[in-house]
Amino acid sequence: MNKKIEELELKIFPTGGLGTNAYLVFSQKTKEAFLVDCPSPIGEYSDFIKDNHLDLKFLIITHGHCDHIDGLEDFLKKFPIPFYIQENDLPMLINPLNNGSLAFGSVISIKQEPIFCKEGEDIFLGEHRLQIIETPGHTPGSIAILVSDWLFSGDTLFYHSVGRTDFPFSNSEHLMKSIKKKIFNLNPQIVVYPGHGRQTILGEEIENNPFIR
Repeated sequence: MNKKIEELELKIFPTGGLGTNAYLVFSQKTKEAFLVDCPSPIGEYSDFIKDNHLDLKFLIITHGHCDHIDGLEDFLKKFPIPFYIQENDLPMLINPLNNGSLAFGSVISIKQEPIFCKEGEDIFLGEHRLQIIETPGHTPGSIAILVSDWLFSGDTLFYHSVGRTDFPFSNSEHLMKSIKKKIFNLNPQIVVYPGHGRQTILGEEIENNPFIR
């Protein structure tokens, strides 16, 4: 499925056993692109990048749980690009005990050096601004990424649901604060693209999300 806003297009790749969404944002005009999250297997979205001759500039990880990073090592071998993560989730990036991969019978430890992103320091794809919003709760370093009227919310906010807080390092109080004080203060017309499942409209979640207390 492709979405368009301004000169940018969005291609969504539900991936892996948990249906983790990889989001590819690109310009048909310049061919510049970036990727949000890097689940395994990487074949579908890496082939799309190559087949469409996209100039992939960087990758952003919304948080360090294994299903959002388990394709990262293989992907960076094919596309040696910079990738971003919030610093508080670095222990998950490098430690399989922290990222949950051992529970799925694998050992994920990313050796490549990330760039740390943080709120207040924007990232640009050409002239398009990516606003980083720190949303701790699901993990300490969870972030959302706002690009015009698109919000990539990671596992913080879903359609009529919110991120789990029964994992190690999760915090339900922080999650609610992130949603109510940060995400819900944005334009209610924004389209929310979560880490799993269908998209939603922010205003719909403000009015009808049963988990927001």
